[in-house]
Amino acid sequence: IIGSPLAHEAFLRRDRGTYGMAWAAGTSAPHAGLLGGVLPFPFPNLKTPVDGLLRCGDSCFPGIGTPSAAASGAICANTMTSVGKHLDLLAEASKRDPLYKFLDPGFMGSVYRPLVEGLTPSNELKVESVKESASSS
Repeated sequence: IIGSPLAHEAFLRRDRGTYGMAWAAGTSAPHAGLLGGVLPFPFPNLKTPVDGLLRCGDSCFPGIGTPSAAASGAICANTMTSVGKHLDLLAEASKRDPLYKFLDPGFMGSVYRPLVEGLTPSNELKVESVKESASSS
């Protein structure tokens, strides 16, 4: 099969066979975040208007292509996990094999944790708050 826009539209369900974002020329992307008013064409960030729902793929930061789309999925997963869990995983990995000793958060991790642990993830991404809002509606 020739990889034309028509083939992409038919087999990959891409709008008109295109990749990346779709927004009007001269405007910033919807949900572009802090850069929306600064850069003319920023990539949308991961957030959506729906609490607890994040987007990932080639249509949001960091952009088009397989590595970027995969990175957006990793960023999305990391966004939903608290900094404390990240630090715990780094400490655990550093103890499993001497090759990964450099991952140990050490003293700086113990200083950093109390400063940000209560702030991550943000309230709209916490699983408990999403479950509560779903059960109350």
